[in-house]
Amino acid sequence: MLADTYIAKTIECAQDAIASHVRWKIALMLAVRLREPLSPRATQSLQRPEECSIHKWLLSDRTLSLRGTAEYSAALELHQAFHGQMQCVAELINSGQYERAEQILNAPEPFQSASIALANAIMALDRVDPKRPAPHPSPLKEMV
Repeated sequence: MLADTYIAKTIECAQDAIASHVRWKIALMLAVRLREPLSPRATQSLQRPEECSIHKWLLSDRTLSLRGTAEYSAALELHQAFHGQMQCVAELINSGQYERAEQILNAPEPFQSASIALANAIMALDRVDPKRPAPHPSPLKEMV
């Protein structure tokens, strides 16, 4: 079973998060190319985004200064969305539908666009000025 050797590393910065993101994409592609199912551990990791090292990094003290920014909210949302795409591919892989899984991995929509959006969101976090104050919610939105 593939991905048993994948060990989630502690993420310290946006570049580490990108590296983790790319490792998962590679693990999925390898499973397809080698015609091997994902390990139960890898499958479970894909099904539980909250246990993912990227999610843990997003909730860690390392990103505390980014909370409340649009970039931070986008990264959390896009991370969840990408896990949904990976779960779809993992289900195909684990049911032996390797050709279909490969088509989805290589198609511009929705997998690749979700992957690119997440990578861009992670890198956007690296460009946020931590001294910039968090935006205040619109009083109109609070009244609705």
